[in-house]
Amino acid sequence: MRFRLFASAALALSSAIPALAADMVVEQPALTPQQQTHSAYDWSGFYLGVQGGYSWNQATILDSDQGIDSGTFGAHAGYNFQHENIVYGIENDFNYNFEDGGEANLEWDASGRGRVGYAWDRTLFFATAGVAAAGGKVDVPGVGKKDDILIGWTAGGGIEHAFTDNILVRGEYRYSDFGSKDFGSEVGDFGASQHKVLFGASYKF
Repeated sequence: MRFRLFASAALALSSAIPALAADMVVEQPALTPQQQTHSAYDWSGFYLGVQGGYSWNQATILDSDQGIDSGTFGAHAGYNFQHENIVYGIENDFNYNFEDGGEANLEWDASGRGRVGYAWDRTLFFATAGVAAAGGKVDVPGVGKKDDILIGWTAGGGIEHAFTDNILVRGEYRYSDFGSKDFGSEVGDFGASQHKVLFGASYKF
């Protein structure tokens, strides 16, 4: 009798175990945000780089307009701050212009600008604007030579991409109006404006 009771209990227990096991739910640990997505590239920090391109310059001399297009090469330095996808900062640059010569030239140009943009991970779309300066030079036969610094404004935008954590490559367009300055009674007001396309590379520290 006892044997039959024991056998019946064992049979009932063996039948219940698979049913219990089937009803059990194993809960998987939730993925942390770091596991779900890769962290976005950090644009914040100081950077230093070089750039080159082409400038379409327009100068006013002796009450007439003169095109003084040129190649250009220079350097830039800046600092970025980042809040989520918004990147903002400051940048300075200096460029030497390779012109063929003529009665009027912009020997160099420089700027101090603010930048703001939207970062899509390693790609940054940005706008920029600020103060611009240029070294204007006039050499008119029979009139003489005169040079001075013109100060105005600049604005533009571009795209920058981080190929590595430290190497950044960019393309940029800027328009600059350097204003005008009185170069004397023989020349009159000398004014200049500029369209510039630049390509550059930077190292982010």
